[in-house]
Amino acid sequence: MNRIIGFITVFFIASCGGNKDEQHIVTDTTSSIAAHDSVALVTSDQSYFWSVEDDGKGNLELKKIRPISPDSLNYTSVLAMLNSLYPEVKMEVKKLSNDTLFLKTDNGKYLTQRMGSTGAFNYLKEVTYNLTEVNKIHYVNFEFKEGDHAQPGTYSRSDFVNEK
Repeated sequence: MNRIIGFITVFFIASCGGNKDEQHIVTDTTSSIAAHDSVALVTSDQSYFWSVEDDGKGNLELKKIRPISPDSLNYTSVLAMLNSLYPEVKMEVKKLSNDTLFLKTDNGKYLTQRMGSTGAFNYLKEVTYNLTEVNKIHYVNFEFKEGDHAQPGTYSRSDFVNEK
């Protein structure tokens, strides 16, 4: 609950200043608008902030939790939101090259040793999904010292489809 409240706060602060592959990803945005085709069409083009959440049965699923306003849909704002949710990791942008955003952290030990395998995996998934919401970013390259629970490298959404 605190993560959602934190996200909402950061989202509103950040908002002041393409068609994605969504196979096997749980979304909760289409069921309530299915009767209104024109609204559904507009909503399907909306960009969303993604979060790994408990499904109520003890399973973790990636879900769209809140739309991102077009004026906040840039990698700087999205990364600021993610860094507010995970201040222990705090990723920084190295560069953007073609369709790949390169990130680094000086605190890779927290990610690779203290979050556990599930935590590190879900962190990489959330960051990748959220940053690939930004137009023309298809890959996220993570630079950190490899550890027991995570390894650096380049990730895309397809790396997290059917991971069970």
